[in-house]
Amino acid sequence: MNILVTGAAGLLGSQVAAQLADVGHRVRAVDFSEPAVDGAECLAVDASDPGVCIELGKGMDHIAHLGAFHGVHLERNHGPRSESDFFSSNIAGTFHMLESAVANHVPKFTWASSTVVYERGTWRIYGIYSLSKVVGEEFCQYFNREHGLRIIGLRYGTFGSDDFIETGFGMLGTIMHGNMIRTEEVVRLTLAAIENETVDFGMYDAQTPLPFTPEDEWAYMRGNPVETLATYWPQHRQLIEKYADRLPPTINTVRMERTLRDLRVTVEHDFGWFLDELAKREG
Repeated sequence: MNILVTGAAGLLGSQVAAQLADVGHRVRAVDFSEPAVDGAECLAVDASDPGVCIELGKGMDHIAHLGAFHGVHLERNHGPRSESDFFSSNIAGTFHMLESAVANHVPKFTWASSTVVYERGTWRIYGIYSLSKVVGEEFCQYFNREHGLRIIGLRYGTFGSDDFIETGFGMLGTIMHGNMIRTEEVVRLTLAAIENETVDFGMYDAQTPLPFTPEDEWAYMRGNPVETLATYWPQHRQLIEKYADRLPPTINTVRMERTLRDLRVTVEHDFGWFLDELAKREG
């Protein structure tokens, strides 16, 4: 396939573009700064420009629109980007890339959403980044319904940390942005979405699967976090007790069955894997 990957200078886009090129796809990798992806056509472009978007989509069989500004880029979070920048890149840019797919008869579109869409209605934390993802999902639904564009969106949890312990215990849940997931799993889920040939439209969670019930969440918050976790991983009770101060204040009920079933993929590095690996490192 000929595949356009936006955001290809970023952590996710660069790895997705590289792996697609490695298996023989012809990849056009683009970002505001020129990506460095072996085996791909790499371009520095302004993907918020509608004319540029139309040109980028020419000859493509698939568009993977992974580029976006994130909350850390916002001025109020000491980043370099204004709310206007977020509108141009995340909101208008997504619309123009969808337009490009339609104009160029590209049949399939993969889009980077986020678990921040679940912040809608929680006005204390609902910001321009969250808004941009909610609006983007509405755009995707519209283009699927009105133009027949096949679209898969992935609601990514937090990823990208190099801290093994932080990521591991973050799999249980974070106060914002859902639970954490290892970067290699985010790449795996994204590639599965790109390769999928059965889904017409869907927005899918892309987080670390967890087995918890609502009753488990309540018990955990009531002051029994170690006991709650040990119910599922009794072999690691002592390890969980040792790291009790690293446990998050709440855990999330994350059901990934629909994602894993529809995209025909697995998440190998889950919380059980983390505990097994941590036990090995502890010796």
